[in-house]
Amino acid sequence: MNKIKSIRTSFIGSQGNLLDARLDLPSDESKAFIIFSHCFTCTKDILTTYRSSRFLAQKGYAVLRFDFSGLGASTGDFSNCNFTTMIEDINAAIRYLTDHYTAPTVLIGHSLGGTGSLAAAIENDSIKKVITIASPSQPSHVLHHFGHALTLLEQNIPSSFEVAGEFYDINPQFVDDVRSWDMQVQLSRLNKPVLIFKVENDKLVSAKDADEIQQWTQGETTLINLK
Repeated sequence: MNKIKSIRTSFIGSQGNLLDARLDLPSDESKAFIIFSHCFTCTKDILTTYRSSRFLAQKGYAVLRFDFSGLGASTGDFSNCNFTTMIEDINAAIRYLTDHYTAPTVLIGHSLGGTGSLAAAIENDSIKKVITIASPSQPSHVLHHFGHALTLLEQNIPSSFEVAGEFYDINPQFVDDVRSWDMQVQLSRLNKPVLIFKVENDKLVSAKDADEIQQWTQGETTLINLK
């Protein structure tokens, strides 16, 4: 197995805050640079992101994984973040690699990180391919996490929601932002190859979401079923 080197680094994110990151590098020259975006309320060290990044590095790819604003070791106020700031964080990661290493050519994202990667790829010429893993077709999908908090947020009252035993403060602007994004319209502008991993029997993201991403994307798509 090829040895890899993991470099701790950071860069400025969407709110002028510091995003904590790891750059996993192969032992030899990199075939390409990739950005891997984690799922909603997760971190760069969640097993899906961590293991996938290191596996790709062992196969010769350089992979940057980072914590979105207000999550993990990154600074910033999560309650003021939304889908738009997620995309801005991905754009910041693209700029960081472009300025300090090599422009990335692939975006990979798990769950909402994949939806954000699709949106970011539209405006970035260096990105040639996107890979999504169990990603919702619309960012508003994450509102199912909010439960009773959604009722309060819709009344313009700040609230909090729970994911896997952790509570997150959130402001009403989040709901307005995710509902303002129509990915069917956005993906009609994405004329780049997309590899879509559909996870059967996923309790959080339905198989229908992967089908919609495939239908809406302008470019060539490949859909792989994971059981």
